[in-house]
Amino acid sequence: MKTLLTSTALILSLSAAAFAAGSHDGGHSNENAGQGHNDGHDHQQTMAVGMPGKPKDVTRTIEVSMVETDDGDMIFTPQSVDLNAGETIRFAITNTGELEHEFVLDTISQNTEHKALMEEFPEMEHDDPNSVRLEAGQSGEIIWTFSNAGGFEFACLIPGHYDAGMHSEVKVADAKVEYTKGVVKKVNAKSGKVTIIHEELKALEMPAMTMVFRVTDDAILEQMEPGDNIEFVAERLKGKLTVTNLK
Repeated sequence: MKTLLTSTALILSLSAAAFAAGSHDGGHSNENAGQGHNDGHDHQQTMAVGMPGKPKDVTRTIEVSMVETDDGDMIFTPQSVDLNAGETIRFAITNTGELEHEFVLDTISQNTEHKALMEEFPEMEHDDPNSVRLEAGQSGEIIWTFSNAGGFEFACLIPGHYDAGMHSEVKVADAKVEYTKGVVKKVNAKSGKVTIIHEELKALEMPAMTMVFRVTDDAILEQMEPGDNIEFVAERLKGKLTVTNLK
């Protein structure tokens, strides 16, 4: 009886170990190549480089190309990007080269760590919301909100590619948010618009006047009532004046 119990315990222990080994949450996969989003990961909320963004919040699009040069280098274009904290960027990525490449957006230290891991296990592929792998001729996109200032990069971590020059600097400045005083004249919840009598919008170089603004964030719109004295931030999003912050 004791031998039977010992054998059963050993089998259960080995089964548990096998199950754990088959559940890898390290952000790599051998499937779904070319996919730039993976909603199964929660760690993106605490990444130093920021977090996945929403299409409606995109402030601008940056086109990125991947290519090999005649002298043997591998590069991204552009090779440097300047951003402000709080921006949501759509990276429109195209592999114009002849080899498979990937785009991994992260801190330099994290990319260095992942690069070493992929050199040890070259069959692994990234499958995270901050990365996309593309075959020659393929295109993809990543929408990303940069919540923190600092120095970051996007890089190709396929063994040999980073060392061949395939990495670009991402510099995120600490944006100074400047609020403008105003009085709410009218709120149109149905159309998502608000009319504000405001002081000079210095960031937009617009004089004091009464204007209609879009409000894409329902939480902000719900805080405003006609007659309210407010301080707000307005930006041009997709060519429209939009209230993006309120206090």
